[in-house]
Amino acid sequence: MTKTKAFAIHLSASISIMLVFLGVMWLAWYPAPYFAINGGWNVLRILAGVDVVLGPILTLIVFKPGKLSLKFDMSVIVGLQLAALAYGGSLIYQQRPAFAIFTIDRFTAVTAADVNFDQLGFPELKRFMGVGPILAEAAPPKDPKKLQEFLVDVVMNGGKDVEYRTELYQPYRPDVEQLTEHSLDIRGMASKNVKAKRALERFLTRTGGQPDDYLYLPLRGKNKDIVMVLSRQDGMPVGSIDIEPWLIKGG
Repeated sequence: MTKTKAFAIHLSASISIMLVFLGVMWLAWYPAPYFAINGGWNVLRILAGVDVVLGPILTLIVFKPGKLSLKFDMSVIVGLQLAALAYGGSLIYQQRPAFAIFTIDRFTAVTAADVNFDQLGFPELKRFMGVGPILAEAAPPKDPKKLQEFLVDVVMNGGKDVEYRTELYQPYRPDVEQLTEHSLDIRGMASKNVKAKRALERFLTRTGGQPDDYLYLPLRGKNKDIVMVLSRQDGMPVGSIDIEPWLIKGG
């Protein structure tokens, strides 16, 4: 086998493995729009660089037919690639959005690293496998004493806010009246912002609906915030629009 052929085989294998990994990541861990708002682009770039670029280049450098240490050298290169893939993949997996939590007037994509799964109180929220984040909601404790403790912790001690308190998570049961009350004025934004207008038009073209068919609430992510689109009939998500929601909300 020539050096060029060894490089081509290694490159093809590395690309194939990376494509499988990306498929799992984008289809299961980070379905649209969650990679855009919560994805680990920096980790992914490094991972792709090591597995798709550096590995095959090292093969091109060290491969020499008949070399006594060739098997050892190739084993080291492949081992480093697999270790990088395992480590980078675990980081990306931990940062996947485990929940999309509704609180008052917005949704927040909460990563698996921020969730204490042992504190989940509802069986339907304890899914560990599946596609994308689980839709849930959270509200401050109703018990006066617990509410006071919660407020003191958040305000005085800088504790986690309600969307990051796993013990407060409940199944998402949309109140369409409440959602309607907090729905963003997307028509107003579209009339003032060209980017928002085009994004809204693309969404409506895909769905075949009209602006008043939907409700619009902020969806907060680690990297960026966008607009989650809900059905006006039942309050369930039907899509998203890549618009900065605070430009609409003014807050």
